[in-house]
Amino acid sequence: MPPSLALLSSLHIPHEFSGYEKLEDEQIIQRLQRWKCDASQVLFELKTLLNQRDENLSLEDQAEIVVSIVPFGREDPWVVPTARETSTDILQRFREPDIHLLKRILTYNVKPLFLSTPHPSLNLSTGRRLPRLAGGSMASQDYYEEQTWKEHPETASLVSFVVTNIRSEDYEDLWHLVIPSVMSLLDDYEVRYKIKGVRIVSEMLQKVPKALLKRTGIDGLLLSPSIQSLNNCLGHLKDPESPELVRAAISATLSLILLTTEHGTAQRFDQLCALLGDGIIGTAWLYASDSCEVILATIEALPPLLKALGIGIARYLKALIPQLVHPLYPNSVRPTPVVLQKHSLIALVTVINECSPRIGRWKGTILDGVGRCWVALQDVDPNRNDEGACEELKEQLRSTCLQLANACPSIIQGEYERFLAVNHEMFSDLLKPAFEGDRKEDKERAVQSHGIS
Repeated sequence: MPPSLALLSSLHIPHEFSGYEKLEDEQIIQRLQRWKCDASQVLFELKTLLNQRDENLSLEDQAEIVVSIVPFGREDPWVVPTARETSTDILQRFREPDIHLLKRILTYNVKPLFLSTPHPSLNLSTGRRLPRLAGGSMASQDYYEEQTWKEHPETASLVSFVVTNIRSEDYEDLWHLVIPSVMSLLDDYEVRYKIKGVRIVSEMLQKVPKALLKRTGIDGLLLSPSIQSLNNCLGHLKDPESPELVRAAISATLSLILLTTEHGTAQRFDQLCALLGDGIIGTAWLYASDSCEVILATIEALPPLLKALGIGIARYLKALIPQLVHPLYPNSVRPTPVVLQKHSLIALVTVINECSPRIGRWKGTILDGVGRCWVALQDVDPNRNDEGACEELKEQLRSTCLQLANACPSIIQGEYERFLAVNHEMFSDLLKPAFEGDRKEDKERAVQSHGIS
């Protein structure tokens, strides 16, 4: 082993970092803290030695370096900022790893970690979906026993590195090596591992061939409601990290649907409806209605899904509009965060634009929430810390009124005029954008009668 590689043995991450957040033993915590500082110094020494080497490294040596360095490239409990910077510099040497290096890492450093608990839905030799669970109906429970891969905190980092660097044309050769580890992370019962799995799936979907997903049945495995796949990530709602999981799962599921289905087909429409109707409305909104953070995560992820469904969201207006309008109502007991109000309006505008032919019957509900929110903002203390956020919210309210007028032009001479008649000073700024623009003939009487400039 070259002198520079002799340092790598001291970079093996202690298994205690797998449960670092739950550690209470001060001696162990102090020992791990010392290890983090020492590891940072070792990385610096390794970088210096590698910079002094001119000869090419063997494939085995390259793999050893990458496997040791990759876990320090993210924000994990065993990483200090200096270690992350140094590891990033070292990995510049391997910024375009070829298939041989990736295959060696998967074969010798990733695959062995999962051999004791093989995924029950996969044929490990081909990476294909099995027609039934290997091991019978209780296999999914046995699968969680003796998960030795969790004793290696670096596991997810290695899988992520490989997936990030696989070229589209190399997936065929590496599929049986990479997909078992990805699915094991995604289908784990702990939210922190599911989040890592979802992120890796999102990365994979950027380059994986659609034909490979469909031929191996993995597209159906990821979306199947009968196992803990992407859809079922939306059912894990009680963990502190649930909002992050929900947000990532919605985005990944949408990407998968758009990749593996054709535009305008019943298959795409049905899968999009399952994500919105069963996943978000029927699960997250139903069982996490008291969690502002989870609701915010779902609403932040809504606009791309709504745009994909288009006019098809008409079947969900009875659930969508009340949910999106509700955060706008003032609540003195439990004030709604401005960020939730803002993202609710962003999603609401998307609904208005995508479903304008059906929005007329909901204009009263929307205006009620928008008007009450606007009035409440007039009493906001100008010295509060989130004044900038409140101004953004006001602008979003104006935009909502404008888009509502675009969808229902009659609202200008109807509801908007009545708003101004009740309190011109209060609502003129809110409605001003709606009285400007392209429909000058329709708006002329309203502009003259109310003096909006």
